Amino acid sequence: MPPFTGTLASGGDWCVPAYAQDMLWIEGGGQPVQATGPRGQFALDAAPDEIVLAWGRPGGTPLAVWRAGEPVTWDGEVALAGFVERIHVLETNEIELVIAEIEGSLLPRGYLFLPTLEDMRENPFAREANADRPAALKATYPVVALADSIHADYLHHAMVSELSVDCGAALGPHEGGWHTLIGLPLLVERLSLLAPDTKGRLG
Repeated sequence: MPPFTGTLASGGDWCVPAYAQDMLWIEGGGQPVQATGPRGQFALDAAPDEIVLAWGRPGGTPLAVWRAGEPVTWDGEVALAGFVERIHVLETNEIELVIAEIEGSLLPRGYLFLPTLEDMRENPFAREANADRPAALKATYPVVALADSIHADYLHHAMVSELSVDCGAALGPHEGGWHTLIGLPLLVERLSLLAPDTKGRLG
């Protein structure tokens, strides 16, 4: 069986931040290997049925999951669903920040936060019951937002109201120094709050 090689950041301008270049692990077929360099190059002995991108170490926090046949590429973005369990407030370089701990799971790749024009041309918009089923094991994800942002407001509201959230976040750039504040710096880009009767979706 031929080896399976790939490059996570195989297109576009995004590169793996310097602080993350020894933190990304590719797991598949029982063989964990590091994704190395600014492009995240890796090599497995063979193509597995499932590949997990883990943070920090083998078995670490899942950041992405690919099934057999899917292109193994990544742009530093993470989509997850869960509950806000804890909020930290801090100030650095005269910037007030909120870091929220979301306990939950990755959403499936390509999860639709909001429909596009093309989606609406194909079918009337409706959420499928299993569209946001967990794609990986549960973990705790720290997400960062400016303290005076709407994201911070709604993270706090989700915690006190015990509402589940869908969160889109991206690995912070090296230049921002985010990795000096938290070991997995995910910067919030979008946030959805779900009604209380959706709790069961996370198991």
